[in-house]
Amino acid sequence: MRRPGSAAPAAPTAAAPTRRTGKGPSIPDAFEVSLGRALVIGAGVIVAIAIAYGIGVQRGRSLSGGSAPATEPVVAPGASTQDAASPRIPSLGGGTAKPAPKAPGTTDNTTDPRVKGLRYFVIAHPASQRAAEMVEFCRENGLEAFLVPDDNAMLRKIIVLPGYRDASEKSSPEIKALEAKIRSVGDKWKRSSKGNKDFSDAFPELFR
Repeated sequence: MRRPGSAAPAAPTAAAPTRRTGKGPSIPDAFEVSLGRALVIGAGVIVAIAIAYGIGVQRGRSLSGGSAPATEPVVAPGASTQDAASPRIPSLGGGTAKPAPKAPGTTDNTTDPRVKGLRYFVIAHPASQRAAEMVEFCRENGLEAFLVPDDNAMLRKIIVLPGYRDASEKSSPEIKALEAKIRSVGDKWKRSSKGNKDFSDAFPELFR
């Protein structure tokens, strides 16, 4: 009830905000962030992400590099590290290397190719110091020459292949060609050095 003549109290409008009572902190109705501050915050977030990514990549590389330790070469007692690192070349046959075999018929006189019953041309009875040189010269010029024992065990002679069995074969084309080759090589030998003789005195001899 109101007294006669008094004005009625004004009713609160809907637009007027209501005030909170009590001692608690008030919460602002809206947050306002300027454009410049938003850009600074965004840049800071990007930099932080980049730093975190870089740290992760570096840590991953360090872990992958340290997971497999480098293997050290096994060094035998008394051997150096350089020896262990260099590859070993295995010898053929699993043993020590064998020297190259000598050509048959050289001055070692360990090989005599003659067959009993065949005739062979004897082209020279060389001195021991010239025997190897003469045999090599004949072979280089197409004669299959060999140094073989003579009648005396201390003497040597040079024969050439092939041999022939029957005396009648001496007139065959093959033996005639051999005789011509002996004369040709003999002439070269004579001209190669002063004091050399040709093989004009070559003769067939039966090997018994």
